[in-house]
Amino acid sequence: MLGLKLLISDYDLTLVDSLLDFYEAFSTSLREFGGGPVSFESFYEHFKSDRLEELVPRGVNSGLFWHFFRSSYSSRSTRPYDFAGEFLRLLKSVGVKVVVVTGRFTPSTSIREDLRRFGLDEYVDEVYTAYDIPALNGVEERVFDKTWLIKWLVGRFGVEPCEAVYIGDYTSDLESALRAGVRFVGVAREPERRRVLEEKGARVFSDLSEVFTYLFTGLTLEQPCNARQVP
Repeated sequence: MLGLKLLISDYDLTLVDSLLDFYEAFSTSLREFGGGPVSFESFYEHFKSDRLEELVPRGVNSGLFWHFFRSSYSSRSTRPYDFAGEFLRLLKSVGVKVVVVTGRFTPSTSIREDLRRFGLDEYVDEVYTAYDIPALNGVEERVFDKTWLIKWLVGRFGVEPCEAVYIGDYTSDLESALRAGVRFVGVAREPERRRVLEEKGARVFSDLSEVFTYLFTGLTLEQPCNARQVP
């Protein structure tokens, strides 16, 4: 893990299991935009293969749909994944700065409250949500895009892109990390979701304990910090 100074982690389905809350927000959004009900089984099959867009009602503006979804996404059944606390604690113990980010359109205080309730708050330096990006004069070039936020965090903490790692579970996380020039490490519990990321060239693990092992024993900096980062 030599050279790692900043760990930026996605929140939902990376540090915490919020799948049921994701489904509830998605179902609420379908009803809001005139779509029919979708079973959890159908939702889950589309979710695993990154095909949820197929369930958005025809003729509905995708951006508006997902904005409503992100505003509706809240923690009711959310709980931390196994090893989440140990993962964050060990990172902090070796001096790595930890930032949690999420595409939810909600004040960061709500995520802080989650982390406090889960006993994770003391291991997280800062939290940012999609709600914060406009207030920071930032931009989202597309739905769930965190490119600007990742770049801003690298500057805020005074590190080089090669000294930061972003961990996430979805293709939008991978794409944001690549555009921002930082290393991406994927974590996805379902084989189908790991395969989607692997097919895009990502290093992906099935849980946080595997991610931790990789960060401590397998992560090497492929380029010196003065080299141009190429996605």
